[in-house]
This record gives sequence, C-alpha cells and structure tokens, in this order.
Amino acid sequence: MAHEEEPATPSPPHHPLGRRSVVWLLLVSLVLIQFGYPITDGGAGWTGVYLMFYGGLVFFSVRAAVIAPRRYWLLAAFAVSVVAGGGWFVWSPESQLALTAMLSSIGLLQVALVVVLFRALMDPPERANAVDLLLVAVCGFLLLGGVFGASAALLEIADPGSFADPTLAQTPLPWQALLYGSFVTLSALGFGDVTPVSSWARSLFSLEGVVGVLFITVVISRLVSVAGKALDSEE
Repeated sequence: MAHEEEPATPSPPHHPLGRRSVVWLLLVSLVLIQFGYPITDGGAGWTGVYLMFYGGLVFFSVRAAVIAPRRYWLLAAFAVSVVAGGGWFVWSPESQLALTAMLSSIGLLQVALVVVLFRALMDPPERANAVDLLLVAVCGFLLLGGVFGASAALLEIADPGSFADPTLAQTPLPWQALLYGSFVTLSALGFGDVTPVSSWARSLFSLEGVVGVLFITVVISRLVSVAGKALDSEE
C-alpha cells in the first residue's frame, strides 16, 4: 500500500510567517527606513515623509497584536509610541526631547520585532521553507542595524562627543550619521569615518560587531538545517 504524504501543517495565524506578503511589506519598509534617511536633509517636510516609511513596521506590529493580543500586545504599544514620537518630532524638529522620544520609541519597537523574528527563525512553522526564513533573517538583520543606530544616537544625545566623524563638525552628531555608522559596524565594513570615542560608545559598537557575526552564523546554520530537512523529505 502506497504511503500517503501528510499535508503540511499550516502556519498558526499568529506566526510571523503566516503570510509571506506581510513579511515582504516589512522588508520593503525596512529598506526604505534604513537606507532612505538622506531625504531628511530636505527639511521637516521630508522628515515627515521619511517617518511614514515606518507604516510597514506599525502595520506588521498591529496586525500581530490583533491576531494574538496576549502574545504581541507590546508590539502594538510600541507601534503607537512610534506614531506619537514621530508626530511630535515632525511638529518640533528642534526639540531634543522630541528627538529622544522618537528614537526611544523606534528603538523599542525594533527590539521587540527582532525578538519576534528571531523566535520565528529558531522555531519556524512546518511549511516554512528557506525563502521564508531568508526573508525573516534579512528583516532581522536590518532591524538590528536600526536598534544599534537608535542606541548610538541616544548615547550621543546623553553624552555629546561619544562618537566622532571628521566630515561633520557639529556636536552631537546627527542620528542619520549614527545610523550609517551602525550599519558600517554591523556589516563589518569598517570605513572608520564614524568612530566611537567614549568607553560606552566603543562598547556599544563592539557589541554590535559581535552580534552581527553571530546573527549571520545562526542564519546560515538554520538555512542549512531547513534545506537538509527538505532533501530528506524528498527521498
């Protein structure tokens, strides 16, 4: 009697991989956020446009919270704080308090999303394949750069001069420069233009470099594992 293959177990509705289109929306939003920040040089109006890119993160977070409120209610809370903090900063772009509120809310939301996506990477649903995990991994990597960028900007606000950039004379350094410096560190490019000066700044960027290497190692191991299981199931 021929052995009948059991149908793949569908993703739980609360799982981040439940819909690939939603993860794609998150990825597109993250690309615009992490690499589209130069448009903020155009003034408050363009800064408002830039902050609208966070709509993808807010949508992803609120959707997860609506589907599984007990598990993801913090995502909704942080998403609301991003809307409030971003609106305040657009209204008062010269206010350091508004900038701090915006960066703090953005950092918290991205930390929460990193945790959610890392759990999805470690414990994917039965039907998840390498493409699904790769999408989650890329989103997680981009979120990590944003988390450390926001952390560096907050450190620079609290202790001006913690970071240095020979191309910029202003102190404290703008958050845009530190977001750039974060991704240079996370990807181990090491251009050396944005450099940590204080002990805490050096510690932060050192931690980011280690986290970036470990994250890539984990992603590769998970993709190899999923590919191996797929081959075994075909045999």
